Amino acid sequence: MVIDSIRVSLMNYQRVVILKEKMAERYLPIWVGTAEADAIAVKIQDVSIPRPLTHDLLCSIADIAGLKIKSVIINQLKKDTFYAKVVLTSRDKSYEMDCRPSDALAVAVRVGAPIFADGKILDKAAIFLDEEGKPTGLLPEKITAIKDETGKKPSQFEIFSEAAKDILSLAEEEAKRLNHSFVGTGHLLLALLVNKTPTVASIVLGNLGFNLAKAIPEIEASINQLPSIESSEVGLTSAVKKTIELSVLEAKRLASAQVQPEHILIGLIRHDGGVGANLLKNLGVNVERIYIEVIRAYTQSFHGQQF
Repeated sequence: MVIDSIRVSLMNYQRVVILKEKMAERYLPIWVGTAEADAIAVKIQDVSIPRPLTHDLLCSIADIAGLKIKSVIINQLKKDTFYAKVVLTSRDKSYEMDCRPSDALAVAVRVGAPIFADGKILDKAAIFLDEEGKPTGLLPEKITAIKDETGKKPSQFEIFSEAAKDILSLAEEEAKRLNHSFVGTGHLLLALLVNKTPTVASIVLGNLGFNLAKAIPEIEASINQLPSIESSEVGLTSAVKKTIELSVLEAKRLASAQVQPEHILIGLIRHDGGVGANLLKNLGVNVERIYIEVIRAYTQSFHGQQF
């Protein structure tokens, strides 16, 4: 099995890890806790963290003890609850440790161990996904929550949340306020900063130490003074369009049904060479720090909201 994605239920906002058979088209959804989902996502996204997480510590202890994590197995399904085990080997012995599937997966992605699922479990609980990534066929009752409540594919406009649309509108207003004929990535960054409605993006920027009174004038001055390829365009610049494309990809990576302001923020820093990315980097911000703060904000402040 491979980890296909980590999704958020639109009905109860819990996390679901979607495993996929390597050589077939069956998928296995497994409910996991928020912290465990984040521990898996951090490693999948290759996000650097300053201090080791619990699963990093476990892998280090196994290594020091001379144990190799050979594989993890989703081995049982009882009363709609999945069970797993981690297989460890030493020079002359093999050990099987009972654990939760989420912990097993978090360990597996850290050491590159193969993931297996018992065939009987797949026969009972596996699903198929259509081209839009929605489940088809019969599902166990407690897994149906991963379905999209609308039952239809959203239009391109519907992909953006109201909060994200507000950011795009604010960016246009910022460009007009500064008498610019173009809307660039610098204006997008300004919009994220001046937006008065609390969002994950505003929490992240606050946690990163952004002082609005100081940052906004500096960004405005940079947009006005520094020569930029963006300033030679009219309307939405190609850099903004690329940033929007990247924000859509980030929404999918973070299992969001819609693009949110935090995805636009990640899209900005992802677009190398854009004015917004350069401004963020000059202020000491990188994509790893943003990812860490986004996950922290999800866990601590927005656990009860759809994202």
